[in-house]
Amino acid sequence: MTINSFPLSLALRYSIPGRGSGMSGFLSLVSLLGLSLGVFSLIVVISVMNGFERELQSRLLSLLPHVQLHIPQSAQLPSAKQNTIAWRELLKTVATQPQVAGAAPYIETTVMLSANQRFRAATMTGVDLDYEQQVSQLHQHIIAGDIAQLANTRYGLVIGRILARQLGVVPGDSITMVMPKINITPLGPVTREKRFTVVAVFEVGAELDQNLVLSNLAASQKLLGRAGRIDGIRIKTENQLQSQIISDALIDTLVSANPMYQQLQLTDWRERNSSLFRAVMMEKIMIFLLLLSVVAVASFNIVSIILMTVTDKRSDIAVLRTMGASAVDIRRLFIIQGLLIGVVGTASGAILAVLTAPNIGGMLSWFEQLSGWQLFDPTVYFIPYLPSELRANDVIVVVSIALLISLLATLYPASKAANIEPAEALAYEH
Repeated sequence: MTINSFPLSLALRYSIPGRGSGMSGFLSLVSLLGLSLGVFSLIVVISVMNGFERELQSRLLSLLPHVQLHIPQSAQLPSAKQNTIAWRELLKTVATQPQVAGAAPYIETTVMLSANQRFRAATMTGVDLDYEQQVSQLHQHIIAGDIAQLANTRYGLVIGRILARQLGVVPGDSITMVMPKINITPLGPVTREKRFTVVAVFEVGAELDQNLVLSNLAASQKLLGRAGRIDGIRIKTENQLQSQIISDALIDTLVSANPMYQQLQLTDWRERNSSLFRAVMMEKIMIFLLLLSVVAVASFNIVSIILMTVTDKRSDIAVLRTMGASAVDIRRLFIIQGLLIGVVGTASGAILAVLTAPNIGGMLSWFEQLSGWQLFDPTVYFIPYLPSELRANDVIVVVSIALLISLLATLYPASKAANIEPAEALAYEH
């Protein structure tokens, strides 16, 4: 073995379990397993969080628009100083723009629903069913009743599953809707109420199931006193991830075609649900940091392993120095030793996670069938299974951080080994 080749050879001898001697080899094995488990857990848990985020996003966007264009009421009322916006013409213009897959008019307000002496607040959205099918997948989520009756029934209502259960209603039952508008009569202020018939029940497996109801656009306009007017246009884009860019380009195109459209307000689905997705992102970050601490603890075990090796091999280090090995060679030896543990532990954990993460949902289902337990009760959880989405960039980030921590953990003990003086170390040898 030459001086140039000894760092790697000795590092292999004292780092890989089975090649070392005594306690050094055992601690190397423990550190390797701990690092592997930490990397595995971090990648799998982040993949599960990605899966929940994907499911939440897809379920929300199955009913909610990618972009929502709001038309101020002042822009729709006749005025001596300005022209009004004709929403039907605007609807046609929006629908023909590039990257726009569909557009539908809507009216939205908060209402109080009453049935069987139970009361619930909800968001009522008035839609035109013919247009609505271009921007949402409402018809795919109907679990009871007939969605087509929404257009045929003057005062029909489509309601979420959880809200229907809370009010104790099924298709065919009646619900009293209290509108936010108050009428002034000789007897005093009177709220406006209307009895609706439940025509269908939908379920998307999200919060919309308990706070959203849909009615016919014409009926909503009449009840709210907005004859011929709407609140805005719901827009579906070709690429939901590019909705912000598409909405910016859309408003620029509309304003250049008609300056009156400067009054329009466009918000994409991320803005409308920003608090929800910020909470999900914050949860992912906190879980990432907590599990990263496990990786850090396993990586810093490398410090004790190398220091123990340095203490045990002081005389060997001194002999190598007298044979011509430089301080840089000694430092390189122990850095390689720590990196070998880090690389093997990180690689084994990452490979196991890559194999496990995409199949974690199936593995959990198999366990539920085998044990008879149901970990995700569909009556309690919106998502009755464990979703997972493995992303390459997450794996790269986790592996890079684990290797970086492993490298940093080797610097101090490697420097201690490089500073050993041969004469001082050999003076105590007999």
